[in-house]
Amino acid sequence: MRILDRHVLRECGVASALATGAFVFVLVAGNIAQQVIGAVSTGKVDAWQALELVWLLFPTVLPYALPMGVLTGVLMTFGRMGADGEVTAMKSAGLSLWRIALPVWLAVAALALFSAWLNLQAGPDSEDGFQRILVGAAGGNPAGLIIPGKLNRQFKGLLIRAESKEGDVLKGFRLWQLDEKGAIRQTMVAETARLALSVDANGGSVLRVRLSKARLSARGAQDELDLRPGSFTSADEAVLEFPRDDAGHVAYVKRLRMMTAGELIEAMDKGWQLPPDAPAADKAREVMRLKVQLMFRIATAMSVFSLAMLAVPLAVTVGRAETNVNAAMALGVALGYYLLTSMASWVKVPSLHPEALVLLPNLLVIVIACWLMARASRR
Repeated sequence: MRILDRHVLRECGVASALATGAFVFVLVAGNIAQQVIGAVSTGKVDAWQALELVWLLFPTVLPYALPMGVLTGVLMTFGRMGADGEVTAMKSAGLSLWRIALPVWLAVAALALFSAWLNLQAGPDSEDGFQRILVGAAGGNPAGLIIPGKLNRQFKGLLIRAESKEGDVLKGFRLWQLDEKGAIRQTMVAETARLALSVDANGGSVLRVRLSKARLSARGAQDELDLRPGSFTSADEAVLEFPRDDAGHVAYVKRLRMMTAGELIEAMDKGWQLPPDAPAADKAREVMRLKVQLMFRIATAMSVFSLAMLAVPLAVTVGRAETNVNAAMALGVALGYYLLTSMASWVKVPSLHPEALVLLPNLLVIVIACWLMARASRR
């Protein structure tokens, strides 16, 4: 009996590990191409920071890869066993399909607990660290925020654009200073520019802009420009300082996906983005969003177990050993599950309790799995 259990566990474990590794690779590679390479090419991070960013990607993508990987692994294993007659042989030896699948389900249940930890703690912490590295690196190097050819609005009261960039040198530099109403007060054009966060003689925070071959055109009276050490029309070299109240850091907003389970629960109790005197209806919607986020993570962890339950009778019923068939079947089942979960999260009315609806797809999958197991056991 134990030999059979170890055989089934080994087969499922190897297949699930390989499938999960493939999904992790795809997800990590996509994020590297989309975020890490872009951050390196624009100068936001150095090589060591890029390696740390890659490492932090794994806890964030693993919770999404595990359900697909386990589903695919169980489908492939039991599909092959069904096609080769191993399941029939085990039944002839007096083992029910429930008993054959039991060790796999127990192992997957433990894996679901690990996935819950990833979803509720490790994943959000890694996502938070990932974003803080990007923002923190840009905070130490303001030029890292500037993407060539795009208008930058990161610094309040300023619009900045550069045609190209070499290291921390911005070329084809344009800067517009805005007044409180958002109207342009002055325009600066320079061949090259360097940005630095610093302090002035009085200890105040400033954004220092060092320009070469610069020209200035201003709207309004010259004494309203508030430039230090002085205003100019044109100059080969110039240094301007713009007073900042945010020069010591770049604005960082912690989003829902970066909040751990404890932080979500605390936000439900103390409030998140709304002021204390906000209307009750707005507070209810905010609490609903927090609850949906928390329950969605729990549902994603549960899907590791529910999809593995469904995979056993599905694979035995189909009885196909081909890898491509099982992979296609896993993809179809997973897409259907995630579609149902997404539809539940689209509900925005607190009275309908969308946080509970998010769990329904898992319960539905488990019910279908039990029904299919009962049918497959009678054969």
